[in-house]
Amino acid sequence: MTARIELPPLEALEGEIGKLAQSWKAIGSDTTFIRMLNYRADLVPAFFDFYMRMRGDGLLPARLKELVRLRIARLNTCRYCLGSLTPLAAKQGVTDEHIAELEHRPPGLFTDQELAAFDLAERIWNNAAEAGRDTALRERMRRHFSDAQLLELMWAIGMYIALGRMIVFFGIDWRAPERHWRPATAG
Repeated sequence: MTARIELPPLEALEGEIGKLAQSWKAIGSDTTFIRMLNYRADLVPAFFDFYMRMRGDGLLPARLKELVRLRIARLNTCRYCLGSLTPLAAKQGVTDEHIAELEHRPPGLFTDQELAAFDLAERIWNNAAEAGRDTALRERMRRHFSDAQLLELMWAIGMYIALGRMIVFFGIDWRAPERHWRPATAG
């Protein structure tokens, strides 16, 4: 698939975004997403600080949020999202078996809390208003998450849905051939 947005080469990234792209590359991740964000390089450092904090351990374990991210990637049909950050997923204890079984969910592979988070992510992905009105869903979430944890989970779910859909819209694919980049001209 050809990207539907011009992507600057990694060498063209300067300043904070250039450093960020190099650090992203150093952990084994593809830099296409960062190169896409170069159009708003002024926002990228603050965004990535938030993004990486959200991806790490917080009120919820990083592994749970990573599994939710991968489930949403499947829902979004975002191949880039599924393949771009596997080194980080592996560090969080996510295996190929987990990724392969996100839809089938065999007994014993995922915790009850992870299964609840998957169900919430799917319901939010399909219809957030309907999910919010579902008393049984809200009660189930309360059995597995405190209010603060639920806020963190919802923040992660919203972020992953939005980023995945943006990546799919722009045609960013895992190791997709790059388009020739030319700097934007004032006009």
